[in-house]
Amino acid sequence: MDRAAPAAVKTVMFCLSTSSIKTRVHFFPTAGAITSHQPITCVLSLFGKGIEKKSVMLDGGRLNQPDGVRLEEAFPTLRNEASGIFGLEIQLSSQQGRVNLLSSQAAIELVSPQASIMYYSAPFVADGEDAAAPEPQGDLSQRLTAARRRSFVGVGVQDAFVTTSLVMVNCTNETVRPSIFHGVGEEAQSLPVGNISPESAMEIPLEESLFKKTAPHECLWGLSRAEKISVGPDSLTPHTAFYVMYRDPVSKRPVSVCAL
Repeated sequence: MDRAAPAAVKTVMFCLSTSSIKTRVHFFPTAGAITSHQPITCVLSLFGKGIEKKSVMLDGGRLNQPDGVRLEEAFPTLRNEASGIFGLEIQLSSQQGRVNLLSSQAAIELVSPQASIMYYSAPFVADGEDAAAPEPQGDLSQRLTAARRRSFVGVGVQDAFVTTSLVMVNCTNETVRPSIFHGVGEEAQSLPVGNISPESAMEIPLEESLFKKTAPHECLWGLSRAEKISVGPDSLTPHTAFYVMYRDPVSKRPVSVCAL
């Protein structure tokens, strides 16, 4: 056990709730070399437009044992009137001292009658007062997590079968103005996305104009354009998250999601 391990870790994701799409949450608390199955506390917090932020604690969580829940069972409001895109914060903590949970994983499964897709969360980070503390450099899992945290790049795609949107999540009670860029190297330009309201998740379609200067590639299925999307390091905090979501242009059904 690492003495400098944070008391709690968290990740920020998004979920969808519509008449045809429901969300399942999967998480795997792990602490690297520790192989015991000691109890773990998992707290889910749901927030977004039209609903008051609510938190629930799940029972029975254990280290090194995968778990999950249908989100509408944890938050009945999603079964009734709430519909749209919402933010979800997942917090993990150990009930028996400071166990390093930074290598834990979480995934969201978006389920519809046609198909289901699953995407992984942004890396877990220290929560609370530990968020500002420097991470130890000697632990391999922490170095790997730090390396993943520096991968802030996604790809916007436009063709006959895929449209791309940017999903931004803010779990703070303050407005956030993120720095988003598109393009490569010195030619990268700012992408105006506006502000993220407090305790909200928002989806911004990447318009066709974004790809006007992007050279098309001839593929078996026709012309395809791709554009690099990146997040400024100053905009990445333990309380915000950014994802690229790909949808079917006709049905608007999500087909893939990637964390920035």
